Amino acid sequence: MLPFHVTRILALAAVLTSSVIALAGCQPANTPAPTPTQDWSAIRQAWQSSQHANTYDEGKGPNTYCARCHSPRNWDPAAKVDDMPNCVSCKFSFDPVMRVARSNPPVAKSDWKNIGCEICHKTQNGVTEQQVAWLNAATGQYQVVANTTELCSKCHLDNDVLRHKRDLGDGAHKDYACIRCHNPHSTKASCTAQGCHADVLTAKPVPRHDQAHATVTCIACHDSSGFKVGIEKATGAWITFRTTELLGRSTTAPYQSHRVGHAVDCLKCHAPNNPWGLKPVQGTGQ
Repeated sequence: MLPFHVTRILALAAVLTSSVIALAGCQPANTPAPTPTQDWSAIRQAWQSSQHANTYDEGKGPNTYCARCHSPRNWDPAAKVDDMPNCVSCKFSFDPVMRVARSNPPVAKSDWKNIGCEICHKTQNGVTEQQVAWLNAATGQYQVVANTTELCSKCHLDNDVLRHKRDLGDGAHKDYACIRCHNPHSTKASCTAQGCHADVLTAKPVPRHDQAHATVTCIACHDSSGFKVGIEKATGAWITFRTTELLGRSTTAPYQSHRVGHAVDCLKCHAPNNPWGLKPVQGTGQ
């Protein structure tokens, strides 16, 4: 016969063994895999190639007035436009150094923050929500927006000084949302990305969409705003140009018209005695 203490030890061991077996039987047969976190790499890569990721431009005013839209986290709500010639802090191509305005001094490039995810999406503790919202830099609070077009219009607007509103007019795209043509993160627009106008290179009759017009942008022909057409020096492409008045000064610069129509006026470029030496034509394209 085994000693009493040995018998007790064996009995306890048996109880523990049965308990472990019972607990093991209560565990689920297949433990579900953890929910994977969303991969933002593609979105971030698209954003990095966008104009929103690189808004510091001395010629356009990297200061606390323009920062309201160009870099909201650098914006000073008290900033205002001074009198000419130093109305805002910026550097024209003919200026050796930047012109510094008293009421809106420039922000150092190293401190410039661009337009990040947190401007268009509510972001807290490093977590960014998918739904769009607008960060009001004046209050530091997010505002609910009905859709992406309302979000875009928070910055793409007209005021007493600047003209940044995108006017779709009453033409072919009058009811389009911004992201119908623009990728929301790269901001690039395409006439074919959403399955529209897939036949632009094969449509008939000429002179529409043929190789002779390979460097002519869609909007150069289809603009219904009446903007001037010309060649952009940087790219060699035919685009539209807009003339604006700012503080008594007239400026003509490249501008992407958003008013489009099906009919085109070939005489915008092919008029008699045109400055580009193009062959004159008669009529319009339909």
